[in-house]
Amino acid sequence: QLYKNQVFSEEIYRLEKLLEPVLRKMEKIGIKIDRPYFKKLQTEMEEAINGLRVKIYGYTGKEFNINSTQQLSEVLFSDLALSSKGLKKTPKGVISTASPELEKLRESHPVVEELFRYREIQKLLTTYARPLPRLADQTDRVHTRFDQLGAATGRISSAGPNLQNIPKQGEWGKRIRRGFIAAKGFSLVSFDYSQMELRIAAHLSGDEQMI
Repeated sequence: QLYKNQVFSEEIYRLEKLLEPVLRKMEKIGIKIDRPYFKKLQTEMEEAINGLRVKIYGYTGKEFNINSTQQLSEVLFSDLALSSKGLKKTPKGVISTASPELEKLRESHPVVEELFRYREIQKLLTTYARPLPRLADQTDRVHTRFDQLGAATGRISSAGPNLQNIPKQGEWGKRIRRGFIAAKGFSLVSFDYSQMELRIAAHLSGDEQMI
């Protein structure tokens, strides 16, 4: 359809058409995970979350549902009386505890730093460490779905599960990535276009300095 509407040139259309069966094969083969590793990692992450929960309760002086934005907002801005100046509110009128808003409070109280740590581990646990072993087949392979037109930038996207959003930075993100392994006799190799957009811009502009 994009080719017919002249969005794709003939060359790009041919290239995308050749890529399509490769992606389908990648989906079918899947990527192997170390199931026992993920089980151990899940336990460690749950222990870390419990430890952070105790720390947060210690700072706030009460137990509450940390995952509830309304309860968290009440604890931060009523109980601890942190300044809400310049912070956004939710459609329901509750002072927002979204990450960009909490970032503004990072220096105001030590509990905020612990909340960031808690959220990071909680997200990785619920998005990857717990679900991936359940999504793996009998040969311990996870099968994602690749979409050639799934991103506005033209890059391939991954869904069901999304295997492209695992953080590269941070201890826990790196540990999640270590759970993806190669089958015996194979290796995992990473290829990437370094500064692809800049290279295209340099080529199109013909600017010698940029090239």
